[in-house]
Amino acid sequence: MSVSIEPQGRNSKRALTAELNLVPYIDLLTCMVAFLLITAVWTQLAQLSTSQKIPGEEGDEPLPMTRIALLVGTQEINVLVNQEREVLPNRNGEPDWKALTTSLKKAKKQYPDKNDVQTTSADDVLFDRLANVMDTTIAAGFPGVSLSPGGPSKL
Repeated sequence: MSVSIEPQGRNSKRALTAELNLVPYIDLLTCMVAFLLITAVWTQLAQLSTSQKIPGEEGDEPLPMTRIALLVGTQEINVLVNQEREVLPNRNGEPDWKALTTSLKKAKKQYPDKNDVQTTSADDVLFDRLANVMDTTIAAGFPGVSLSPGGPSKL
């Protein structure tokens, strides 16, 4: 592709011809498209499927008789099954994952038809810890993990 520049003054007698090289521009666009496609796939792979339940929301169905909830704090995890509460304190600064799995499997054995668990965390809980709690809950047989907004208070 070439561009012709016409002379503009009376003294200019010859035309200037300039050559535009579009190959680097096309290379840049190709690299950008490939990069965007690859990163779009990565965002789909690192995704947790959850639902957010807000108390008092319209269209909210009444709570079933059995309620299983997890209260995730910085120092402990509370497992609530109906009115029973089990406190699982941290060990060496990390949650006791084995005790959490055991407690959730015990709840699943008591209520085999129950598939959802409501999870609430304090504001200062790290995302890594919350994601690990959700993964442990799903692995224990509760695929319907929902997140409820927490508060600044320590649980």
